[in-house]
Amino acid sequence: MNHSHLPLQKILKFSQLVIAILWIYQGLIPKLIFQVQDEHYVWQQLNIAAVYIPWMISCSGIAEIIFGILFLWLTHIYLHWFNIISLIGLFIVVLLIYPDQIYQAFNPVVMNIALGSLSLISLWCIDALQSPKPE
Repeated sequence: MNHSHLPLQKILKFSQLVIAILWIYQGLIPKLIFQVQDEHYVWQQLNIAAVYIPWMISCSGIAEIIFGILFLWLTHIYLHWFNIISLIGLFIVVLLIYPDQIYQAFNPVVMNIALGSLSLISLWCIDALQSPKPE
């Protein structure tokens, strides 16, 4: 083990752990456990029949939990790029469907920037750990 890489490995593991916790929380609490009204509103705006909305919220919650769990087991640049691109896409959807959300407390701007930044930090760590050390 290269001890000079130890700080980068710790930063990478911590970043991935936080990403995992945030995605798991987002899937579990507002979608599976409570199915908050904001989640219902988003699906209503997509013209999903009311009878299917609870099922759609649950499915998206399960997908977010699975996505979060991937960060506990995998360290790969594609996973982080998918996270960044997904966050941009989700932000655009929220901006189009629910623009009032962007200036509320605990809004998607804050969450998406935090999660995206952690993936960017992880990408930098992965790159540095894979690069040959100059002699």
